Amino acid sequence: MKILLIDAYNMIHRARHSFKFSKDNTTFGFFRCLKSEIDRHSPDAVFIVNEGKPKYRKEVYPEYKSNRKKEYDENFIRQINDIFDICKHLPVTVIRHPDYECDDVIAMMCNDSKYSEITICSSDSDFIQLISDKVSLWNPVKKKFIEKWPVDYLTWKSLKGDSSDNIPGVRGVGEKTANKLAGSKEKLNEFFIKKPGLKKDFELAMDLIRFQPVNLSDENIECNSYSFEEKDLKSKFEKRSFNSITQKSWESWKETFRNL
Repeated sequence: MKILLIDAYNMIHRARHSFKFSKDNTTFGFFRCLKSEIDRHSPDAVFIVNEGKPKYRKEVYPEYKSNRKKEYDENFIRQINDIFDICKHLPVTVIRHPDYECDDVIAMMCNDSKYSEITICSSDSDFIQLISDKVSLWNPVKKKFIEKWPVDYLTWKSLKGDSSDNIPGVRGVGEKTANKLAGSKEKLNEFFIKKPGLKKDFELAMDLIRFQPVNLSDENIECNSYSFEEKDLKSKFEKRSFNSITQKSWESWKETFRNL
């Protein structure tokens, strides 16, 4: 079974900044992007993976993602709710765990043996950790599949840190040194033998960057599968004056979702 995993908030934020013509720009952009990716990858099933809270990471490191600017945009919040409401009229599955981030849930899905071919749709480079013979990473911004990292990605990023998530790396380690150390376990061990005081920083970063294990049978996983409700979907789009969808393009939209 071939599945497409959509990093929901990644797609939502891209839509927010790409389409700015109306008060419902993010909603319009999200579904335009979603249809485009379904047409591109032709999956048997689509999973929209929603975001939960980084409970474990916040416990381990309270400063995790604390550098991100908090803003309250009532219209944007309304559109996020609208997007997940409209998804209820599509033949997709919306999945979320309240105590884990989207990344962890996607990693869980990639470990499910019943899926033979998996495509992750996200511009988040952390998913490079998951690339394998059956898991591909499609970057919708660069419009290309991302290749497997030449060295161990988790080690490399733990050495460098991740400023976007406020994760400090190992002091004094730049890209060149990170490439050298991540490519050789022997050199990595020698580095920390010489500089043992830096190993704690490395281990913290690795703990934050690696995917947290989510049990497939966890009763707290919120998983809802929906069917294609053509009339209701069209009504939702018409209400928002998405005329470019509901008029000339509607037959194409119906074909996309009927094929799932």
